[in-house]
Amino acid sequence: MSRNIFITATRPNEGKTALTLGLTAAFVKKGKRIGFIKPVGTADIDAGNSRSIDEDTLLIERACRVHCNIEDMNPVTLKPGFPDQFASASARQGLIDRVRRAYDRVAQDKEFVVIEGTGHAAVGASWGVSNADMAKLLNAKVLLVASGGVGQPIDDILLNKKFFEAQGVGLLGVVINKVYPGEMERIDKVARKILAENDVPLLGAIPYERDLYTPTVLQVLEEFRGDLINGESALNTRIGNVLIGAMTPHNAMDKFEGACLLITPGDREDMILAALSMSLVDQKNRFSLAGLVLTGDIYPRKNILELIKRTSVPVMVVKSDSYATASRVHNLVVKISPWDSAKINYIVDLVGKYVQIDEVLKRIAEDGGGAKRGKGGDKKAD
Repeated sequence: MSRNIFITATRPNEGKTALTLGLTAAFVKKGKRIGFIKPVGTADIDAGNSRSIDEDTLLIERACRVHCNIEDMNPVTLKPGFPDQFASASARQGLIDRVRRAYDRVAQDKEFVVIEGTGHAAVGASWGVSNADMAKLLNAKVLLVASGGVGQPIDDILLNKKFFEAQGVGLLGVVINKVYPGEMERIDKVARKILAENDVPLLGAIPYERDLYTPTVLQVLEEFRGDLINGESALNTRIGNVLIGAMTPHNAMDKFEGACLLITPGDREDMILAALSMSLVDQKNRFSLAGLVLTGDIYPRKNILELIKRTSVPVMVVKSDSYATASRVHNLVVKISPWDSAKINYIVDLVGKYVQIDEVLKRIAEDGGGAKRGKGGDKKAD
């Protein structure tokens, strides 16, 4: 059976998908014959045949050229109300059997399989199949990703380690992500020492890169399913800050700075004109208009629309009000689009530079990679 790596995080939004992308690309570059599976995901993208798949699966397939059946790469997708779907023992066993069959097809003729988890060690325990259970089922050792500095991330790592070990799953190591430049030395000296004392290898520390965690105007458009009325060519502009146009134009102009996304009702023509004018006349390049989000499902009048169309500024109309829109933009979880080649290449380079790829491969190969699955689906620890 293949020796496998199960990549998951201590908390949401720690960089699990980015690490999975970077490592998978590095393994392929080194000529490894690998498979990929995200056993349980969310139904993000229509895959045809009345099936939806997790967007991360499509990302890995496209960016890393891992050629397995796309439906096997993400055999289970969760929909609203999913805990009720797995309330019975037979339903849980059905999920396990589906994952196992898909895994067997993905793993055929492969050196090992990269497995992306769905969160911390206990995620899924409420409906009977935790990440730890899944790692054990698929004969994998776990690579954890945490973010930040020395205190809370290490607490989270050790807590997750205990849960995985209680299920008979070994920890391959950890990568600490989103490290601010001033913290890199402390991570290398202090965190590495504490983790080593707890038999946890530190296999990388990746610096915080702001551009990776700021949304583009396109992501805002997709989030709200807005009606784009201008600026399709500039949708990949990254948003530096967000401003709600609920003040007078005179006061707003004092706050225009950076790559600004202005959120304002569609009938606030004064704000729209102020933002467009400021972006054109700012000679010190302190301000650029990343985009306009016109709220309340209100479209600008014809003469204003004609002015907008003389620019390349992305302008969209959404149904929600300005404050609800701004709140959702601030809380927008920035995912990695399968079509964002610039961001994908940047992440691959970043992981290749700051993660010990050869050491990761060495540890995957050690002692078979994790728990062995016996006949009839029985599992036993190393």
